[in-house]
Amino acid sequence: MTAAAFPRIRLALTGVVTLAYWALLAWQYVHDGVPRHHLLARADLPSFSNWWGAVTVPALVWFLTGRVQLRLAAARSAGGADDILRVAGFAFAGAALYGAALAGAFLLGREEVSGVLFQAIPLLGLLLPIYRAEYVLGFALGLTYAFGPVLPVIIASVLALVSLVLHLTVRRALTWAVARARR
Repeated sequence: MTAAAFPRIRLALTGVVTLAYWALLAWQYVHDGVPRHHLLARADLPSFSNWWGAVTVPALVWFLTGRVQLRLAAARSAGGADDILRVAGFAFAGAALYGAALAGAFLLGREEVSGVLFQAIPLLGLLLPIYRAEYVLGFALGLTYAFGPVLPVIIASVLALVSLVLHLTVRRALTWAVARARR
């Protein structure tokens, strides 16, 4: 897979995710009905129907893969676009697996596991650039089955902002302190 093929990959990924989500909606509609998800899992707070995902999930995939495509275009002149694409693919897959593990633990009633996974995210955000589009997309898609289409986008966006702040402040300060101590 090369960076030159990314526009086709972007289109294919958007199509596959869209069809998969619409199939999930059809299955939910035929069985128990399309569920709604409340903010903070509290019935007294607003809820969002999974129907919103018919629009938001394809838009999210298209927008965030577009962000990756812009980064690839900027790196193409330096010759590092293929490496960026490879790293972005692994980051997407890892974030999707992490989100799916968090969602699975929640659905299975393993609050202690889901709590630890959720509380570890700021530390991961300090170590990894989870504010990047591929991390946000993977994490949001990993959570979508359990939490619907809207709540994962909100959660992933807040966590991306926290990661960005940690990278711009704490990580830079730690890097500076370690470099200073080595001298």
